[in-house]
Amino acid sequence: MRQLPDKVEISDVPPYVEIWSVAKIPNFVQAVLERWQREHGELPPRFYLTMCPQVEVNAAGGLSSRVVELTDPRLRCRHFTGCHKPYFVVFFVGEDAQRHQAEVQGLLSWSESYGVEIGSDAVRLAFVDATEEADDEDRDDLPAPRTLRDLLATGEIVSILE
Repeated sequence: MRQLPDKVEISDVPPYVEIWSVAKIPNFVQAVLERWQREHGELPPRFYLTMCPQVEVNAAGGLSSRVVELTDPRLRCRHFTGCHKPYFVVFFVGEDAQRHQAEVQGLLSWSESYGVEIGSDAVRLAFVDATEEADDEDRDDLPAPRTLRDLLATGEIVSILE
């Protein structure tokens, strides 16, 4: 298995994304890629990468059925930042990679995506897109929110107080 270059170059990130970008955290992308190669084998020389805070996935009630459909479970992982914030990370490879990445991007809040090229001297990330607030209209697969009255009626709200 080839060794990944130590250098990561990130290009074309708009200033409004730079302020919250996980890719800009030193060594985060490198750690994700190295961990991936250790656990799953060599990465292809070109692919797409999308990263989203796990808390945003949880707040949406999990991954939508469309995100699950468009992503390969073998190419999804969770990785922590240095301050222990978990991120959902998904790799897109193959013929439909760009199209699938673009659709998934719009379904994940506070996500950012990059085209990745692993060169001999550096890993190059070219900014593709970012989504701050995902469109929830496509989330018809989630159950309706429950009211406080519903939680009281089932006893769930009381059980957490015990």
